[in-house]
Order: sequence, then C-alpha cells, then structure tokens
Amino acid sequence: MSQFVRDARIAQIYEGTNGIQAMDLCGRKLAQNGGAAIQAFFKMVGEDIAEAKGDETLAPFAEKLEKALGEHQAATMWFMQNAMQNPNHLGAGAHHYMHIMGIVTLGLMWLRMAKVAKATLAGSPEDPAFYEAKLATARYYMDRYLPDAGALRRKLESGSDSMMALGEDAFATAA
Repeated sequence: MSQFVRDARIAQIYEGTNGIQAMDLCGRKLAQNGGAAIQAFFKMVGEDIAEAKGDETLAPFAEKLEKALGEHQAATMWFMQNAMQNPNHLGAGAHHYMHIMGIVTLGLMWLRMAKVAKATLAGSPEDPAFYEAKLATARYYMDRYLPDAGALRRKLESGSDSMMALGEDAFATAA
C-alpha cells in the first residue's frame, strides 16, 4: 500500500515537471537562434518522409507522418504569431505543443524502424517475426497516434481565453 501512495505522490511531481519542460520548450527553445533548431528538425523529418515516399511499403507511413508534421508546423507558426502578443496563449498551449512534438518525433523513429525492418526482412533474417512485428507496430503507431497531432493543434489554437476567463476572486478560499 505504501508503494501506491509514493507512486501517486511522485506522479504529481512528474506532472509539474512536464509543465515546466513544456514552458521551457515553447518559451525559450522554439525562438532561440531565430527558430533554427525547430527548422532543422522540420527539415530532418521532411527528408526522411521524402525518402520513404519512394518505397511502396513505407509510403503510407510517410504520408501519415507528413500530415502530423504539417500539424506540428502549423502549431509552431500559431505560437510564433500569437504567443508573443499574449503570453497566456503560451501557458495554455505549451503542454499540447510538447505532446505534438513528441508524437511527431516518435513517428519519425517508427518510420526509421520500419525502414530497417523492411530492409532486414529482404535479407532473410533468422527471426522474421520480430521484424514483421516492427512493421505492424509502426503501422499501429501511424494509424492510432499520429492523428492526435491535429486534435492537439486545435486545442493549442483555441488560445487562453477560456482558461483565463475566471478572475482571481474565483480562486479565493471558500468560506
């Protein structure tokens, strides 16, 4: 029982840490050096997508990753255009942005794993089931997780108005 209590307590700390990391990513890292790091990331993902589109097996994965990348790019542009004018937008959307970036990054990793799995299967490996499972898992990720990037972008773009609608008085201790 005591382990459950410790686990429940640490989850609250991790949740706060995720928020801090999200604010750091969006508040400092995105705009650093004129956005060079995020632009380099977009370029890297785009290059992998372009290469995979030429492969019959990998093309469906690449198309889905390309759509999620577009959502990530749109979310980035929205932040650049709106968060500077209203910092509350940054606070309201940073967590969603961090998740979009994570989804796209993992999509890139699954695309790369699928590429290796396909190449390995072509060479008659000792354990083909392992590599077939990699392709199936990549397909699952592309189908089930990449679409979340669009929903998260829409949440991010809803801004901070509904979150900031209550005045400070609403948070006063109830009598």
